[in-house]
Amino acid sequence: MKTSVELQDPMSYYLVWLIVAIVAVAAVLFIQIFFRILLKDQLRKKKEKTPKIRPPKKKPLSVLKWEYMQRLDHLERGIMAGSFTKRRAYQDLSMLIRSFVTDATGIKVQNYSLQEIRRVGIPGLTALVQEYYEPEFARQSMADIRASLFRTRKAIELWS
Repeated sequence: MKTSVELQDPMSYYLVWLIVAIVAVAAVLFIQIFFRILLKDQLRKKKEKTPKIRPPKKKPLSVLKWEYMQRLDHLERGIMAGSFTKRRAYQDLSMLIRSFVTDATGIKVQNYSLQEIRRVGIPGLTALVQEYYEPEFARQSMADIRASLFRTRKAIELWS
């Protein structure tokens, strides 16, 4: 039986959909590349933003130093009395110097990793935290707690 309707070959439809799919993928890629280039500088600035060091508002620096030296002396007495394990002593020492820097600068470094502390740009703090890392996290350590106490005391005394 003959009909007046002519059917198209099914393969002719595939070419249209293939072209539509290629154009859609190209458009998505173009938009993504465009926005990555456009926002690249803004994202980099956001990541690398370093906090500004501000002088303490609540107390003069000399009072802060005196208070933290008292806390350090108290910690040292506990360490020498054997009240702390070496790990606990280094953890307390790390929190003490971090708290001091937070109070002295306004930068909340208590929960910063060593890498984040490096980015802040306070070499004395970076050196001390790096010194504390191994004894804080190792099962056993050969670190000298007295030397660490001395360096922490010097860092607080020389802070300006």
